[in-house]
Amino acid sequence: MIHTKVDNIHNGIDTAYIYIWLSKGYSVIYIGMTNNSCGPIGRAQGHFYASGTFRKRFLQERGIGIEKVLDMTLLSFPLPKKREYTGLESSYRESVEYLVMRELQIQRGTLVPSFDVVSWHDRVPRRTRNSEVKNLANFIVTDFIAAYPTL
Repeated sequence: MIHTKVDNIHNGIDTAYIYIWLSKGYSVIYIGMTNNSCGPIGRAQGHFYASGTFRKRFLQERGIGIEKVLDMTLLSFPLPKKREYTGLESSYRESVEYLVMRELQIQRGTLVPSFDVVSWHDRVPRRTRNSEVKNLANFIVTDFIAAYPTL
């Protein structure tokens, strides 16, 4: 039997999320964002296809397929129910995602076990100086760091 809890993260209608895939056993995290109408669970489908970004990055970094990882965890952080985050235009979501990724790259050495961040951005999104975006990213990082020892 496989017991999967999805609680309320399957609903992405009018909600956007920052999500973090985590494997402590393989010391890997992947940070992403979505406004998928099925929430982070709906977005996860794309990551697990053969061409999925997370699947490819995990294979590159660890040399095994993510389907063999027994401790893969999905953490989801809802963003404000505002058009800037839930709409088609993604710069606000991308900026929060980028700031979370950047800060967790800095903080990773303070956590046990440490981890590699296997997500990446090839550019700095344009909303990273927005105070609300910065506050959201800081909240997510603080929440993640506080929860990390018990995950």
